[in-house]
Amino acid sequence: MRTCINCNSDKTEIRYDRVKPREIWYKYNDGYICSKCRLKLLYHPKWNPIYGPRRLQYKNKRVLLKDNPRKGICEWCGKIGKTNIHHIEYHDNDILKDTIELCPRCHRIETIRLSSRR
Repeated sequence: MRTCINCNSDKTEIRYDRVKPREIWYKYNDGYICSKCRLKLLYHPKWNPIYGPRRLQYKNKRVLLKDNPRKGICEWCGKIGKTNIHHIEYHDNDILKDTIELCPRCHRIETIRLSSRR
């Protein structure tokens, strides 16, 4: 019987195929992790120290940065929490040049405003 090296659970996702149901375990470092821990560790930005806050969308590509560019404060409304990096102007040699940090609401407003001007 396998146990998750992250949460010590012995339960994971069960998939049903033609023959019989089977548990889905994922190889991770020197052991196995359950499906919930896989989602947390590998895909969720809050839990993932590698891909989480340092990931940036730039010209429809995901870019990983050395350091986290976000402070967690919206530059327009001052709200503290999750923020997005908004490019005022794109620069290929320095992707953080001419950027502002906005909360999701202000970022949506600015994106709509800019798309209506085109």
